[in-house]
Amino acid sequence: MGNQEERAVRRAFWMHHLRECSKAGEWLSSYARRHELKVGEGYHWTRVLKREGLWPLQPEGRSTVPSVIVKGKPVPRFARVRIEPPAVAGIMLPLKLQLLLANGRRAELLLSDERQLPRVLSLLETPG
Repeated sequence: MGNQEERAVRRAFWMHHLRECSKAGEWLSSYARRHELKVGEGYHWTRVLKREGLWPLQPEGRSTVPSVIVKGKPVPRFARVRIEPPAVAGIMLPLKLQLLLANGRRAELLLSDERQLPRVLSLLETPG
């Protein structure tokens, strides 16, 4: 059996199980465990079938044309900022900025002057 044929067999296998899971109104994880299927593989095929426009199934009478995602401008986000005054009057202390990024990574910046903050925020909002 060729690679495409094997993929078609797996697609049909998971379509069957996803239909049954949906009919039963169960979570995919509990359905997969009950039927001794790999949970991760079930979620993988759910994503694949969604991407191919085959899942979720369309009710009768509705269009079967897959939806199209249009990439638009990035959504502006806000950052919580707290500026603390220097501990010693008259001495300019560096501004410590701690960031928690959407991907879970953390960053820590030391700014010599709080007037640098708007530039840093502007750079963070620029799509990469």
